[in-house]
Amino acid sequence: MNDTKQTEQVKSIVLEGYGGYDKIKIRCWPLEFLGSTSVCVKVQLCGVNFSDIYTRQGFLRQLKPPRVLGVECYGTIETIGNEVNNFQYGDRVVCYVWTGGLFGEKVIVPANNCFLVPESVSGQDAVALPANYLTAYLSIFTMGNIQPGDTVLIHSIAGGVGCAATQLANTVKDTVVVGTASASKHNQLKENGVSYVLHHENYETLAKNISPEGYDLIIDSIGGPNIEISQTLLKPCGRLVIIGGSCYINGETLKIVRSLSMKWQTKNFVPQTMIEQNITVCGLHLGMLFDSNPKKIHYIMGELLKMLKNKLIKPTIHEILPFDNVRYNVCDFALVVYQLVHIADQIINPFSMT
Repeated sequence: MNDTKQTEQVKSIVLEGYGGYDKIKIRCWPLEFLGSTSVCVKVQLCGVNFSDIYTRQGFLRQLKPPRVLGVECYGTIETIGNEVNNFQYGDRVVCYVWTGGLFGEKVIVPANNCFLVPESVSGQDAVALPANYLTAYLSIFTMGNIQPGDTVLIHSIAGGVGCAATQLANTVKDTVVVGTASASKHNQLKENGVSYVLHHENYETLAKNISPEGYDLIIDSIGGPNIEISQTLLKPCGRLVIIGGSCYINGETLKIVRSLSMKWQTKNFVPQTMIEQNITVCGLHLGMLFDSNPKKIHYIMGELLKMLKNKLIKPTIHEILPFDNVRYNVCDFALVVYQLVHIADQIINPFSMT
């Protein structure tokens, strides 16, 4: 007689290999065993982020397929590990795991990666907070040290982090927010609090015209050669926060040779130059900061929930997609298991092709 316990299978969104949309499949995936410091969450909503594109295209080579995608989700706690004492059955939580694994109908998550959601906060707003608003908060307040009257330049300001950073910057008195985006998004961005919206193509000249003396804070999600341009736009005592490398993404697949060549095009940072120009250049990786200093991340999430409650911030939800709208299905779904929340309209929708 075989007494081996069967591993539970849950419907998940799986990346089967690096590449285009055809590498994303819905399939049954084994649920991890519940550890003593973990919880099992029944998922209702997931957030789609640019990091999912990085993973799909192979930019993050340490995250090898096949693997379940998804860095954030919202749901209710179904089971609790025996060493977990800060959650109970039925608690509403939002979860963040930078290596992914959260696009499933049920997920096992370390309790330290879960945040209790107050009753006053909706699931849709909660699931929008971790990846985008944590990154934005750290960029604006912690690394960026924003001050009243600062002029801030945010690249790709129509994305999830850009929309969040705009709202957070506008909580500081007399802040001027400038951002780059495609023309179709300019009006919507101004409604979100952006003072000036620039076209990507000629933004450097336009940015200098708007603020000839330079910028106090620049948030750069483009990376590569754009970092040098951002440096030249800083005023004395200005801060540049580098949060990504979207310039390495080209269409459906990552161009490895292009990626490597663009990295080499970025000159080394020269300390003497930064000293003489009196500027600060720093980088931010939310996931690794979470791993090394979870207390800081939990404190910031608490602050964000307070700001949300006080209506100082409000996530921009561009689109909600049913689970079974994923292209190239390999399972037949009779029911919608949960929904995917698409944060801001610059994030590419990895679950449909246009």
